[in-house]
Amino acid sequence: MANQLFKNFPELQYTLNTGKIVTIKDFFRKARVESAALDSLIEYQYYEILDGERPDVVASKLYGDGNLHWTFFLVNDFDNYYDWYMDFQTFSTYLDAKFPGQSLNAALTSDIIQPPTYDTSVITETNPTGWLYDNKFMIGETVTSTLGNTGTITRIEPTYKRIVVEGTDTFVTPEHPATETVTGNKSGKSFSINSVTEHRDSAHHYKDADGNRRNNGGDGWTAVSHFTEEYNDNEKKRKIKIIDPRKMISVLREFERIMSDDY
Repeated sequence: MANQLFKNFPELQYTLNTGKIVTIKDFFRKARVESAALDSLIEYQYYEILDGERPDVVASKLYGDGNLHWTFFLVNDFDNYYDWYMDFQTFSTYLDAKFPGQSLNAALTSDIIQPPTYDTSVITETNPTGWLYDNKFMIGETVTSTLGNTGTITRIEPTYKRIVVEGTDTFVTPEHPATETVTGNKSGKSFSINSVTEHRDSAHHYKDADGNRRNNGGDGWTAVSHFTEEYNDNEKKRKIKIIDPRKMISVLREFERIMSDDY
């Protein structure tokens, strides 16, 4: 009953004792609809995942059967393996892929985006307000600093007063921001670099002493980086619900009954 093949999640298949085969997506959808039937049998405990422990490793440790790892996805709010807790090395690789490049930070939002202008002559169905918005820079254009470093713009974030660039060159925080500028090769726009941070270390949001969040800083507001936000979210995944090992056989039997019925 338990030792079926559960590979290539979430496109997995489960063969019931009746011979009926269900895919993992159907399994989750129906099992959650019928969760009350399982909840009456399940007694939950909690387990804290150690660094490097894969779902099958934890299942072997708790139940003596690595194939029972799918039960973690049944009783927790997981959709796929990417929701599983990541060890620090995996987390770092994930973060580098999600937040590549560097943030070139300006002093003012107006350094990044042109203040909107109003023109009644441009009022159309697609622009009924007459307001014109114009980014000073364009995604995909190359920017060059006065030190000769170059990068390609991948993100423009005026709320945070920055552009994000990728490339082989490494930008550094200039000693004299007033004279150190970066210029777009297509837009021709420039701004003085106020500071440089790795994208992963750039502000995700700002918070005050009461934990309130907002997108801009100021007195009493502390920057929370992408790294910190993602790290905290990952740490929350360490503690998972598990089925009491003593109840596993009963739960599996009920699961078989639920999945054997037509949906």
